[in-house]
Amino acid sequence: MKTKILLLISMFFIFNKLIFGQCCSAGNPVGGDGSNVGLNKKALRVSVMYKYSLSQVYFHNESQVDVPFTDKSYFDYNNLSITYGLLNRLSLHSEIGYFIDKTQKLNMNNENIVINSNGLGDLLFNARYTLIKTVKPISQLVLSAGARFPIGAFNEEINGVAIPMSLQPSSGALKYNTSAFYSRKRIENKIGFTIFTLFENSRTINQDYLVYKYGNYFQFSLAGSYSISKNFIFIANAKFELRAKDEREFGLKIESTGSRVVYFNPQILYSIKTKWNIIFMTDIPIYKYVNGYQLTNKFSFQIGLSRNISFRYQK
Repeated sequence: MKTKILLLISMFFIFNKLIFGQCCSAGNPVGGDGSNVGLNKKALRVSVMYKYSLSQVYFHNESQVDVPFTDKSYFDYNNLSITYGLLNRLSLHSEIGYFIDKTQKLNMNNENIVINSNGLGDLLFNARYTLIKTVKPISQLVLSAGARFPIGAFNEEINGVAIPMSLQPSSGALKYNTSAFYSRKRIENKIGFTIFTLFENSRTINQDYLVYKYGNYFQFSLAGSYSISKNFIFIANAKFELRAKDEREFGLKIESTGSRVVYFNPQILYSIKTKWNIIFMTDIPIYKYVNGYQLTNKFSFQIGLSRNISFRYQK
């Protein structure tokens, strides 16, 4: 029985690499704690987030298709982020994530197969510079640049067979990123808006037999916020994600990689005495276009807690 299951797993991995792609790259999900603001000097924000993501439908271009041997893929993920105001306009930000589990369930020849992994993902570090900051109206323009370092495992196996890259805890690649965040709200109004854009470029993985480069990633989001009360804010966010095709040796493009997806990303923020924040958000895809055949995300949600601390007047 063990040999039969091992053979089925090997067949799936080969078939999956030749024809089908996955919805997400290995490593930490892009997004963090949902906050991209800069902090004042000697201010600290610590956030802890939990994220669940479910992928259950295959797409070919814009159309849903049936793939009989794949049941679903999902992950449970914890994220810790820390932002510190080094100077009045310069903040340092870092994130580290841990996958409680990263799982794909298959059914091949009436055999139920579960492939999973867990462990540390990637470490993010970047610097944020507040280029514009005003009080009336309340506004910020924050520019950021940094990198993701692949510190987690990238060689997980089942019975001697390496599991797919999309199920590895780490991406295995050093990634550089740059972003811009702008927010604006008048003191007398309950309505505000934010704009966020992010670009990420990956270095080529060259490890043993594997030569692989993730496609460039671009994200743009436009959000409107409404202050229901002093401590309760609702945010309606539209998010667009563009992933270019991945590459193998000699710049060979991989067909079933790369996508264009539009998400509706509603968020709820509840503040307690301006120090504690309870955060809830969800990603609901409303438009998908993928290259080739790919397993796509059905939905995801995050819930977390953040704490603001100021050391400015402490001795």
